[in-house]
Amino acid sequence: MIETDVAFSGNILVADDEKVNVDFFQVMLSKLGFEVETACSGEEVFVKLKNFIPDLIILDLLMPNMSGFEVARRLKAENRTREIPIIVLTAVSDIRDKVDMLELGIEDYIMKPFNFIEILARIRNVLKVGAIRDELKECEKKLQYIDDFQKSLHLFLENVQNQSRSMVERGEQELHKSSEDAEPFIRKVVDAGRTQLESIEDMKCRYRALIEVLQDEE
Repeated sequence: MIETDVAFSGNILVADDEKVNVDFFQVMLSKLGFEVETACSGEEVFVKLKNFIPDLIILDLLMPNMSGFEVARRLKAENRTREIPIIVLTAVSDIRDKVDMLELGIEDYIMKPFNFIEILARIRNVLKVGAIRDELKECEKKLQYIDDFQKSLHLFLENVQNQSRSMVERGEQELHKSSEDAEPFIRKVVDAGRTQLESIEDMKCRYRALIEVLQDEE
């Protein structure tokens, strides 16, 4: 049984040269809440994809002119469509063909004659996997952003710290050979440099702690 508390939504493109199958999918999937587009040939799939980006493609394997295999091969070869999951409808039972489908990157297949309840279960699973994959990609982007920012900030703090340290060292040298009139000013510069060094070190410690918290949350 399909879990009734799971909301079906998203865009689906159904490609099948048998109009009865196309009409059936369009009616049933639309009633469940999907936005459905249909294609009756492999060529029409690519026409529809110019203005419609599906979350899933249901693809008949045996279509005239351009087979489902060729459609899938082209989809998986293009950056724009590579990540769109595909469920193949097929009457082919040869294990070699099934292996070829999986090696091509097709996410799932269903043998004809099909059971619509089974198709809904497959759709749900494929979309769920796709959602998890998208979440993982977002996490990877966030982690990469944090890592890049961490490296940039660390480099900046190191540069400022080195400049402040150099200022303190130069000031201390000048104190030994400066006149009494210049000494108060130089001492202020040295003290300001030391204060800045302390602030930078404190900032580095706080930032390291923040990064650890963010990484733990991820």
